[in-house]
Amino acid sequence: MNNKVILSLIIPTYNSQNTIHNLLLSIHNSDFKSFNKIEVLIIDDKSKDKTLKKIKEIQSVLKFKLILYPLRKNLGPAKARNYGAKKAKGNYILFLDSDVELAKSTLRYAFQLAKDKQAKAFTGIWHYRQKNNKFFPNFKAMRDWVYWFIEREKYARYYLFSTRIAGIEKKLFQKIGGFDETFPEPTVEDIELTYRIEKQAKIRFSPELMVYHEFEDFLPIAVKYFKRSRDWILLYQKRLKFDPVATSKKEAFKAILAALLISSLVLGYFHWLFFYTALLVFVQFTNLEWYFWSFVYKQKGGVFLFKSIFFSILLYLIIDLGSFWGIILSKIKSFS
Repeated sequence: MNNKVILSLIIPTYNSQNTIHNLLLSIHNSDFKSFNKIEVLIIDDKSKDKTLKKIKEIQSVLKFKLILYPLRKNLGPAKARNYGAKKAKGNYILFLDSDVELAKSTLRYAFQLAKDKQAKAFTGIWHYRQKNNKFFPNFKAMRDWVYWFIEREKYARYYLFSTRIAGIEKKLFQKIGGFDETFPEPTVEDIELTYRIEKQAKIRFSPELMVYHEFEDFLPIAVKYFKRSRDWILLYQKRLKFDPVATSKKEAFKAILAALLISSLVLGYFHWLFFYTALLVFVQFTNLEWYFWSFVYKQKGGVFLFKSIFFSILLYLIIDLGSFWGIILSKIKSFS
């Protein structure tokens, strides 16, 4: 029997004690039969919690081969993924974040893509369903879902190589040099890699590759938005191009409108005409957010919608601040 590994699943972990068990079980319970042709590599990035203990507790009952690589020091997700890719035996690599769960058929679809070599690189999506009823995690999940499926620009390709779930031919990954290890935190390393992959091969967006992801509450997400926009502006300065991978023209315009809205409201204290400006800006912002707010209303009702309007504006302001700070840092570096 040919037991050659076709697909290597690479999962970096860092303080993942609350999520890694569910991910491994979702792989174990997948609608999939060829477990002898896959391997799962966990690269633990020097976790400080009980991540390693949780993995070892379940390791012996899993249907697939699981190999654990505990790193001696914390290196960051980019280095951890690259380390896993070097150890992988499969022809294809499937990257997964440690806080996702696979839908039943996802592994089967990913394996088929790799086995038939249908694409040199492919990426999936996360569902808006959340296990909890907290406002912000549900808001964030629906915001992403609407961006990918409902607000799609007519002729644009959506192909972000998101590490929540994304696969690539190992030879191609090695050829382009893997993830940029100069990013110590998970910010835009997936976006930067996406652009390099696209120079070699088209990334296939496959909505069949579905995962479930429980989002964090407002503060940690806000920090990530700030850092991601801070680092993304540096990529934009090199490319001078908007695209759906990170930020479309429409999304950039929303961020500008959010800043104008708040500025007009503040200036309205000094002259009432600025309140009319704020009203016009809000009407335009509403027009751009209409699909999202309509989806939110249908799913969660009026109270949820009212809170969503506030947080929509707030998150775009955080993006503005992050981008502004990134520009300042780039100027400082250019003078140093």
